[in-house]
Amino acid sequence: MLLAACGGSPSQTGDSGTDAAPPRGDASEGRAFEELCFQPDLYCERLYACATPERLAQDQTFFGHDDQASCVTQQDMFVGAICRQLGRSIDAGRLAVDLESATACADYMEALPCERFVHDPPSAHPLCEASPFVTPLVAPGGACEADIECQVPDSVCTATPGSEGGSEGVCREAPGEGEACVNERCASGLECVEDVCAPVHAGGCHYDHDCDDGMWCDQPGVDFRVEFERPELRGACVLQLPLDAECEDLQACDEGLYCDDVNGQDADGFRLPGACAAPRPSGAACNEPADCLSFECSLSSSTCS
Repeated sequence: MLLAACGGSPSQTGDSGTDAAPPRGDASEGRAFEELCFQPDLYCERLYACATPERLAQDQTFFGHDDQASCVTQQDMFVGAICRQLGRSIDAGRLAVDLESATACADYMEALPCERFVHDPPSAHPLCEASPFVTPLVAPGGACEADIECQVPDSVCTATPGSEGGSEGVCREAPGEGEACVNERCASGLECVEDVCAPVHAGGCHYDHDCDDGMWCDQPGVDFRVEFERPELRGACVLQLPLDAECEDLQACDEGLYCDDVNGQDADGFRLPGACAAPRPSGAACNEPADCLSFECSLSSSTCS
């Protein structure tokens, strides 16, 4: 439940390391945070009870489930491993945790009415806004199991990816241009291209944040998981589109605009392009959150909140 507010995904475990770990933390804190971070039964129950068909289809496509039971299984595979990693890091004394804030955020999310549960990101409420809940404690050269444990920004943990709970690496500065990637990680402004750090765009893109301001990543296909299943299929950074321009992706339009009616179909079921438009004010008709300035579309009235 808290993963989206947890400030990034830790790396996997590794098998090398020389420095001693920081003092071990309270073993109960890691488990408590893990339970707050990851509640697949609650998430999947609310998702299948609350989501619009479009929202449910997006989640099913991304996580690869087709019913509530397989949702729980896939959440464990994608999300559970990260939450367990955070719990281990807390128990090892490599992360400090603010359980009070994490609990308040989790309570808020659990109490959300159906209409808002599937629309509101965790950061939409002051209890969760900009709250990573964990603080890294490992200095450069210290033993680590995940990037998130490293104190210095733009650091990486050299632990080799492997099974959960493996051996350790050390925190070090992220590799620069021309250097070998560390677990496919590079310094800011660089990306890993054929195991070497290169300027972003040198090898195409997978995400919009791979591109400069005013550009978006035009990906081949529509599969959310293309990076994992077909890593050779990289997109290209292209200029965002102006008002009223024809578009086929929510992110294709200029800042402050969105691609309206991007999922429209003709009489034969073929997908139609949308058009770049300004989000609508409160009270305007809407079909999905992206239509609204508030990013809240009432399911009962089909109007912007």
